Parts: sequence; C-alpha cells; structure tokens
Amino acid sequence: MTDAARPTGAPVTAPAEPRISYVVARLERAVRAAINERVRPHGLTTLQYTTLSVLERRGEPLSNAQLARRAYMTPQAMSEVIAALEEKGLIKRTAHPNHRRLFPAKLTAKGRRVLAACDAAIEEMEQEMVSELTPAERDCLRESLKSCVRALGAGFPRA
Repeated sequence: MTDAARPTGAPVTAPAEPRISYVVARLERAVRAAINERVRPHGLTTLQYTTLSVLERRGEPLSNAQLARRAYMTPQAMSEVIAALEEKGLIKRTAHPNHRRLFPAKLTAKGRRVLAACDAAIEEMEQEMVSELTPAERDCLRESLKSCVRALGAGFPRA
C-alpha cells in the first residue's frame, strides 16, 4: 500500500521479520548449492563430499549404516554414494573380520587428496559467507547454531 492509498491515520507497519526456521532453511539451501558448486570440479556431489568428510573425521572404517546415520541419509541413498565413491577410487571397502555381511569403507590416498582440495574450496566459501562478521560474532554464531541443533536432539552433545 502506498502512502497515498493508506487511510488517514493508519499506522505504517514494518515488514515482519522472517521466522528463524525460514532463515535457517534458506541458508541450508544456499550452503548446499555453494558446496555443490565447489566440489563439482573435483567430480563430487555434496553427498559424496559429506561422506568423505565423515570418513576423514571419524578416522576409522565405517559401515554403510554408520555412514548413513552420520550423513543424515537413508541406507539406500548411502549405498549409491558408496558405490560411486568406490568406482572413483576414493574409498575402499573390505570385509569386516567378524561380520561377513559388513564391508566398512575407508578413504584411499586419492580420496584424501580430493577431500583436501574440496575442504580448501569449502573453507573459502565459509570465509566468504561470514566475511561481514567479526571473529567474536562467528564464534557466537557457531555456538548458537550448535545449541539449536542440540535443542532439537540432532547432535552436538555438550563437551
């Protein structure tokens, strides 16, 4: 409504602030797109990059089910990701010594190199994303987001 069309004496209202959940959802979509754009030149998708990151962070071979839980994917989707990563030579699966149906995955040397290159590109994207924040604001943002995740029971237990 323009000022001319507003009834005399009607209050001028500021646009409502978006819900926090909406802002977080927009950020998640933007981050996912930015990650996908940066890992694509290395032959990866966002889900493949996430899987390599989980393997690196855990530092031990993980089963399909373990990877699926940690990457927030279904076991079926993870099976496809694992097959693609294995085909590219980025991970290797070997039979578990005590469970004949488990084939935990671990990073190969090539997988570590590709992951390091992707990590550098993602670090650059994150720096761009928080470039207008002070170091203290960045720390506060990180801790606040972790607190929100904890409150919804989705991880980041208190240390």
